[in-house]
Amino acid sequence: MNAKPQKKRAAGNRASSAPLLTFVGSDKGGIGKSFITTVITDLMEVTGTVAHIVQVDDQDRLPALYPGRVTTVVPASLDDLRRDPAFIVAAFDPFYAAVEVMMQERVPLVVDVGGPQQTVIEEYLALVDLDADLVEAGIEAQWLIPATAEPEAMKGAVRTAKAIGQVLPSVKRRVVLNQRDGQFRFYPNSPADRFWREELQPLCATLGHIDVPAIAAGSWVPFEAAGKRPVEVVGAEIDQVRAWTGRSRPAAKVLRGDVAAFLASVQAALSKEASNGC
Repeated sequence: MNAKPQKKRAAGNRASSAPLLTFVGSDKGGIGKSFITTVITDLMEVTGTVAHIVQVDDQDRLPALYPGRVTTVVPASLDDLRRDPAFIVAAFDPFYAAVEVMMQERVPLVVDVGGPQQTVIEEYLALVDLDADLVEAGIEAQWLIPATAEPEAMKGAVRTAKAIGQVLPSVKRRVVLNQRDGQFRFYPNSPADRFWREELQPLCATLGHIDVPAIAAGSWVPFEAAGKRPVEVVGAEIDQVRAWTGRSRPAAKVLRGDVAAFLASVQAALSKEASNGC
């Protein structure tokens, strides 16, 4: 892996293999969606592509990591939607404005969807028929569906995959197996094992999946506390890593190496999945 970002390309010269529009979302919270958004966005930068981000949530982490590049959408509630569909359309106007810029200028867009907002955005996408607009504009898009090795997270991924297949049929869906809480191996014939074998594993085989390995224990925590992104860590000098983490020089080298190895593993997984055409 080339650890340091290359010179940033103009939008028109972006890597042709990367979809212009990437959603990251599932209806289960706390499964690392924002971290996956960060990794995906940083890997785009490694290849010289600078993406804009829309977060359908009210968290402050992404705006802090990407100053000036994040549009925040705090959507109407489902109760508001049931009273008047205009509520949800107005709430998502900043999202659609970012989509229009992406369509017109071919600037990549990454959309991070908070767990509680997943059902709301599905309602909105169906209401405005975004799929037809994407098809008409010839936009290649993907929806990454994260899951951890936990029953509710796996169930949320399956439900989300089915829902997105209905509201955005032209969009490529892929499951992201986030192994931060453990590998997808379960006690034989346990409820988790049965759901994995009968539901999620077949879905991965059908849609394709991306394996996101667990980063070495404790290696990312000090950088997260310092408000850093993976690509910043990989490209930093050791003295800077020491300043961020307060660790010794040998420890700082190990920490940076762990992050570099993690980022390279995700990059390899993305490349492998893309080459398989899943």
